[in-house]
Amino acid sequence: MARLSTRRPLIGITAGTTRMMSGAWAGHEAITLTEHYVRALREAGARVVVLAPQDPWSQEELAELDGLVLSGGRDLDPAAYGAGALETDLPPDPERDAFETALYRTARAAGVPVLGICRGLQIIAVAEGGTLHQHLPVDVPAYPGTGQAPTAVEVELSAASDLALALGTRPAATAFHHQAVAEVPAGLRAVGVHSGSGLVLALEAEEGSPVLAVQWHPELGGGAGLFDHFVAAARTGAGADTLRAGVR
Repeated sequence: MARLSTRRPLIGITAGTTRMMSGAWAGHEAITLTEHYVRALREAGARVVVLAPQDPWSQEELAELDGLVLSGGRDLDPAAYGAGALETDLPPDPERDAFETALYRTARAAGVPVLGICRGLQIIAVAEGGTLHQHLPVDVPAYPGTGQAPTAVEVELSAASDLALALGTRPAATAFHHQAVAEVPAGLRAVGVHSGSGLVLALEAEEGSPVLAVQWHPELGGGAGLFDHFVAAARTGAGADTLRAGVR
């Protein structure tokens, strides 16, 4: 009789770095990621590995993961989408931008499912050739989020989307950002908007392995269905399993 596998999907999640401000390690860089992400993925049945900026991963190495989550964080360097810096921009982290962009592209090539959250959605959009609104209070004044504090926003998801399958068409959403997608690139489709302003708040890939991206923070609450759905997709892992079989 075949034994049932007890292996949990292995999900990589990106993290940033922050200079320690006090204590014995003051002045040293620390890897930073709020525990909400890890807890949400673990509750959905995954094992989690935290990925700090480092040298690029090969396709073979990334195929060891069953899924990739691009987490929230600072603004992207506007040079990545052909824009100039504004006074309202947060200080960019070019090392993290480059690492996560390469990681996303490698995941796509390896057939590894990707979930982008807030900044993660922006990484995905820019990596595919899209552009961003740099300051929503100026660019889209009808949108309530300013990036000053977590804000409840009303989201409308297309019924014909994986995100709606996971969350319903009007999910509860807590947003914390002042930038967002302006131009949706080819290869992605907008599947969610803010009901008041029409601002794009959710993206999915047109084809290939699953790419789900939201401009809000499901790890802060109301997003269990999304993490369950994503971990289930990672558990299937058809694309990554095919690549793993080919490189043994």
